[in-house]
Amino acid sequence: MALFGVYGEHTVDNCPLTNKESRKVVLDGKAIFDDISTLQEKYEINQIIGQYHSALEHTFLWVVDAKDPHLIQQAAIESGLARFNTVKIVPLSKYSDVVAKCEKIEC
Repeated sequence: MALFGVYGEHTVDNCPLTNKESRKVVLDGKAIFDDISTLQEKYEINQIIGQYHSALEHTFLWVVDAKDPHLIQQAAIESGLARFNTVKIVPLSKYSDVVAKCEKIEC
């Protein structure tokens, strides 16, 4: 498994806090991300490490431990998350790993 950052952004008029249609998408799709067994079996997402949102910026960052970014993409589409957000999936590494690599280069 590997770490991925799932970054998203929506427009002010599509914010689920003020847009009824977007809110329905969030509430209808939440079951996919609440059911870890579905995430593990269907999308090979081992764990959602964190889900962070900035309401006034209309952005979010989720950190997931998963096998394949294409399956994360599929989960975003099937849950409706990608219906009103632009979504970017980026491989992540721990900062301590970057420091260790820098130290190895310098030795």
